[in-house]
Amino acid sequence: MPQKRFEIWLQATMRMVVLRDTQQGRMRAFAVVLLALIDGEWVDIARCDTAHGCPHEDVLGRKAGLLQKIWHDNLGHRQAYDFAIRRYRQDHENIRAQFLAH
Repeated sequence: MPQKRFEIWLQATMRMVVLRDTQQGRMRAFAVVLLALIDGEWVDIARCDTAHGCPHEDVLGRKAGLLQKIWHDNLGHRQAYDFAIRRYRQDHENIRAQFLAH
């Protein structure tokens, strides 16, 4: 079962860490973590993964921690993985602003 880890840089202070586990071409598990450089430290500001056996997104706040868990049980692992990468590429600035506000 090939495991892969790589990073996608969005700008100098924003990046995604992507982990995926496949077996015979099928995605078994994944994590897409959006990180921001805040006060000199890399901080998780959002993540989408299969940690509970079902694709879901954790919406995080700087002060509040976990704000919301959005379940993507209508999507397969590959669809949720692709969705997370697209969403974080397109909306990382808004996600960062929401994280800082909460």
